[in-house]
Amino acid sequence: MPAGRPGTAARALKLLRNAQMDLRFGGFLGGSITTRHADLGARDIQNSEYSDLPILFAAAGLGTDDVVVDVGCGKGRVLNWLLAHRRGSRLYGIELDGDVCARTARRLRRWPNVTVICGDATELLPADATVFYLFNPFDRTVMQRFADAVLALPARPRLIVYYRAKDLDVFRDRPRFRVRELDDPRLSHPSAVVEVL
Repeated sequence: MPAGRPGTAARALKLLRNAQMDLRFGGFLGGSITTRHADLGARDIQNSEYSDLPILFAAAGLGTDDVVVDVGCGKGRVLNWLLAHRRGSRLYGIELDGDVCARTARRLRRWPNVTVICGDATELLPADATVFYLFNPFDRTVMQRFADAVLALPARPRLIVYYRAKDLDVFRDRPRFRVRELDDPRLSHPSAVVEVL
C-alpha cells in the first residue's frame, strides 16, 4: 500500500462524515468562500471541523442554560453541530457577508431556537449571550473591537471558544480575560477557551 494512502482515506472518511452532518441540516457546506469584506477586516469564510467541536465545547463546559453565539457563522456548520447536540438551546449566528448570511438563515429557518443575524458582529452581539464561538473570523483590529463589545454587554458572558486562535494576545493583554490554551493533539488548529471575568 502506498505511504500516502491512509492519509487520503482518512481525509475521505472525514469529508463523508462532514457531508452527512451537513445534509442532515439542509445542505452540503463544504469549501471555503473568499471574503468580499477584507477591507473591513473579515477573513475568508471557512468551516469548522465537526470532529473538533466536541473537544472544544467539552473544554468550555457548556451548561443547559448557555446561549451560544457563532461569531462569523458563515454557512452555519457550528450551528448544525449545536442543533444536533443541544437541540433546545438558544443559538445565534452572526455573519457579515449578506448573501452567505441570507442562505444560512433560510436553511436554518425551521429551527425556532436559531437566529441568524446579518451584519457587523462587533455591533450586533445579543445581550443574552453566555458563550461566543469564533473560528478566526476577523483580523486583530476587529478582534480588539470584539473584545471591547463583549466587555460592554450589560450581562457579562462566561466564555469565548476560540478555534484557530491567531490573535489570543488581544485577550491575554487585558485583565478582564483569562486565556486557557487547549493542548489536545486531536484538534486541527490551535485553540483556546477565554474566560470573561
